Amino acid sequence: MDISKLQPKPWDYIQSIITKDRIGNAYLIHGPSGSGKEAFALEFCSLITGFKLNQFINNPNIFLILPGDSDFYKKLFKSSKMDEKEYQEWNNYWKTKLVFPLKKNKLSHSKRIPINVLKNLKKNIFFKSEHKKVVIIFDAHALSEGSAESANALLKILEEPPNNTSFLLVTDFANNVASTITSRCQMINIPRIASNNLVDFLARKKNFDPDILSFLSNNNLEKIDLLDEYSRESIVDIVSKYINCIQYNTAESVALFSQETLLRFNSKRELFYFELDIIKKWLECTALIKESIMIPFEWEDFTHLGEDFLSKNENSNIVSLLKEIEICLNNLKSNNAPKLSIMNMIINSHNSLN
Repeated sequence: MDISKLQPKPWDYIQSIITKDRIGNAYLIHGPSGSGKEAFALEFCSLITGFKLNQFINNPNIFLILPGDSDFYKKLFKSSKMDEKEYQEWNNYWKTKLVFPLKKNKLSHSKRIPINVLKNLKKNIFFKSEHKKVVIIFDAHALSEGSAESANALLKILEEPPNNTSFLLVTDFANNVASTITSRCQMINIPRIASNNLVDFLARKKNFDPDILSFLSNNNLEKIDLLDEYSRESIVDIVSKYINCIQYNTAESVALFSQETLLRFNSKRELFYFELDIIKKWLECTALIKESIMIPFEWEDFTHLGEDFLSKNENSNIVSLLKEIEICLNNLKSNNAPKLSIMNMIINSHNSLN
């Protein structure tokens, strides 16, 4: 799917920048997760440099920076042969990203952009070229992790930027980017994708109707991709296990949900967060049913779970149930014990039914 069709307003803006030849030194491309910011930055880079995406790999005019382990980058900068591990990993990342620019990929689980990346950039960026040069920084907020020495290093480059070079910083968290860097960037907001711009994209998905996909994902491209791994039946099963657990239907139902949830957290964390999001969306749907508000999709098995839940738990507080999930998520982000956080969510959720 063309990012220009998913994000027409920001796309028109950068088209006008190129047409008027008013390309700035630095841009901060920000917005909610799953709105296509990285794909947008890649296409913006293509417009600035004149290179197509398939010409980005090993292009001396295009620099990509993203979170990764310091040791990986040290070895990568010394790599010169195709068969070296780091060289292959880096090229595989590039190839995958350029073929599937809308898909969020990570180089590693590291949350930092190490200082040696910025030192390497400084050594290699100050050269004359007949082409414009572009530095793309994914997850730019990661520059500020730790002692923020990477952010300070980038700031020094931005204070005296190399000629004919633009920096494209991409982030979900603009407020976490150092204000000294933000002040030197032009801001480009990439909003949540509008449903009418997603129609063609959603129509290609086979597991769910477009209206269901839009509701479950909040039009987040990352979540839409994750839904490819699920069927309608598996979504209903996730919600059913949650209901049976917080209702204390049986001791086995409580143990099953808590054990499976903990296993997801420890082994497939992305799916752990996603499945809690699914439960939250079901709770939102149930709240609409409780208020007799029209549901924006047709899915009888999903809505029947809400109707049955409300008939058995007339005094349930849906807002409190949503709040307990958020408290659990916040506790986990604070590195609290996952098993205790999950069990507290279950206990407090059960109490919210009465």
